[in-house]
Amino acid sequence: MQYLNVLLYTPISILTLFALGLLGFGVAMAYTIDPNRFSLHAVYRDRLIRAYLGASNKQRDPNPFTGFDEKDNIRMHELWVEEKFRGRLLPVLNIALNLVGGSKLAWQERKAESFTASPLHCGSYELGYRKTNAPPGRRYGGQQGISLGTATTISGAAASPNMGHHSSPLVTFVLTLLNVRLGAWLGNPGKAGQATFHLGYPNFSVGPIIAEAFGLTNDTSPYVYLSDGGHFENLGLYEMVLRRCHYIVVSDAGEDPECFFADLGESVRKIRIDLGIPIEFDQMGIYSRTEIGAHKDPGHNCAIGRIRYSVVDGPAASDGIIVYIKPACHGNEPRDIYEYFKRNETFPHESTADQFFSESQFESYRMLGAHTMQKLCTACGGDFQCFIREILEHHLQMKSPDWLAGLLESSANNTAGQLANHARLPEK
Repeated sequence: MQYLNVLLYTPISILTLFALGLLGFGVAMAYTIDPNRFSLHAVYRDRLIRAYLGASNKQRDPNPFTGFDEKDNIRMHELWVEEKFRGRLLPVLNIALNLVGGSKLAWQERKAESFTASPLHCGSYELGYRKTNAPPGRRYGGQQGISLGTATTISGAAASPNMGHHSSPLVTFVLTLLNVRLGAWLGNPGKAGQATFHLGYPNFSVGPIIAEAFGLTNDTSPYVYLSDGGHFENLGLYEMVLRRCHYIVVSDAGEDPECFFADLGESVRKIRIDLGIPIEFDQMGIYSRTEIGAHKDPGHNCAIGRIRYSVVDGPAASDGIIVYIKPACHGNEPRDIYEYFKRNETFPHESTADQFFSESQFESYRMLGAHTMQKLCTACGGDFQCFIREILEHHLQMKSPDWLAGLLESSANNTAGQLANHARLPEK
């Protein structure tokens, strides 16, 4: 009651000045605070950099208290320096640009569009691209350009208020309120971001935070909200088909205990809708735990499919080949893996909510991956055609289908063409 009397009998002029002071303080803080730094995004990024990039830095000099070394992180454009990597490494990181508040009726279900970060440029096919290897101050994502650590963190930012087709109003608001924000705000690579694409964070954080909390993210504002690439498409297949890559290897490590191939189906559907390119598989032969006994063949860990580029690009265009790999146990694994498989009903498709692996759990996943790749990988080196023939003969134990035999006979190594296609993506 006393506090109420203080409010009731305090002169309105003093209350007004106090309110204006708070408002001014809030505005000043909005111009000062980086919404990407004051969130879990920064914490997540620092630990990913230390765990993975730091492990590959042979000359690191870590802080004795934190274990961090600023030199662990490198800029995306540095990944395409021939003196360092001899031009062999061209990573394309898949990210989702959230459109929870977007106006495109055809995209009301997906609520996101594909976004990529590479050593050459960052952006999306719909909006355009900005160079990451431009002069300082004109690079996308900051004065020195977006870093590998930041791009990797955004690409894996699964827990975010805006999550593409996973978004819901209540979850969006609660996660923002609790600051569970692994995603990041960066400049729009399109025309709306002409004055912001080179910034590493919004100059004024109030607008983006409100848009994030109430699901108002779109691709027409000066800043866009980026999160886990799986919020659009989980396999990275969409962007490779967009670039007309002719040889694609996909590893599907999503939680799929019944082998519904949901992530693959989602990718194939969006590619057909957006790009008009069908992807066809003759047979899968990858069985779930409950299906193993119902089939005469032993089951496999991969399947080979056809990417029908000729449907869109014309009969003269060569179709592509996709090798789809998925973890599965069929009884021919090393005994320790099969024992763990029989004893744990969800292995090897346990939920990603389990972030604390036991020793046997970690080793079983590691060894299953090693065993799978030992079965598939051969002495073919970089010869993809030899790789396909070895899989057909030794793993799938089948003859090459007519369409595949024709492609293998007529196709040459297309690596140079893939890089050229990537470089020719439109920039705005």
